[in-house]
Amino acid sequence: MEKKPLLEFNIILGLALTSLAFAAGPWGQIYARNPSNSIRDCDRHGCGHYGAPRLGGRKHLGMDVICRDRSTVYAHFSGIIGGPVNAYRKNNAINNGLFLRGSGFCTYMFYIRLVTYRVWITKGQKLGVMLPMQSVYPGMISHVQVQNREQSNPSLATGQWAQICDGNPWNSIRGCDKYGCGYYGAPRNGRKHLAVIVKCQDGSGVNAPFSGLIVRCTKPFGNNNAIDDGILLSEVKTGSCIKLAFTRPLRSRGWIRKGSKTGVMLPMQSVYPDIISHVRIQNCDHSNPTGNL
Repeated sequence: MEKKPLLEFNIILGLALTSLAFAAGPWGQIYARNPSNSIRDCDRHGCGHYGAPRLGGRKHLGMDVICRDRSTVYAHFSGIIGGPVNAYRKNNAINNGLFLRGSGFCTYMFYIRLVTYRVWITKGQKLGVMLPMQSVYPGMISHVQVQNREQSNPSLATGQWAQICDGNPWNSIRGCDKYGCGYYGAPRNGRKHLAVIVKCQDGSGVNAPFSGLIVRCTKPFGNNNAIDDGILLSEVKTGSCIKLAFTRPLRSRGWIRKGSKTGVMLPMQSVYPDIISHVRIQNCDHSNPTGNL
């Protein structure tokens, strides 16, 4: 397979980036039998989540997406392919990869044999084939490693949250009404809205967006009105957490699985007539949760 010279590739990359407008959004699936881009759990070689400990006191700065050896690997967003990129200094049977830049992202992907070195690829198209990881690390959960170029947490962009409210399969965000707008950063009486509002009809079932621990019940307003209830849900591996507001919890603590029912949407119309009824999701660190929807 002929490789494009690096100089030629960089020229094409620069021209493409100046002529294209990229829009960030959730990633597509990387492996056909892993539709939610599930991350490798812990095995005798280590764990696959971002920040997992590595030898020498280092931290894992990527995430390991489960993928069977010799399976097809797909582009998780549309962009420009670069490479090859090696994961290790010493060559072995899985020492190959690429970088993909576009749609607001730039990521490295390791342990893949590229099918083509064409410059542009569309989200969902075949990128390559998973290399034989079991031949190098027997007993490891085979995976593709995905790492953001700036070493930020890539799991925030995978769009892997489950449906939050029954009747809203796409986790659609509340638009604007006479009370305001539901997107992250919307104006709020001189402040910015540091949460995202997911549409949910009064009385609908509300589900856990990810597997985790219900830590406690919360009071979003602290005034004990008809919708002043919710939960604090923690993702155990990463330590991140969210506050899920305006739902009557089925229980106040304990483990819950992704997609399982956490409670029922409270009667928002009785408090705010004609508002677009919704649940409010706020990351505990006040970062933007929209990419996970």
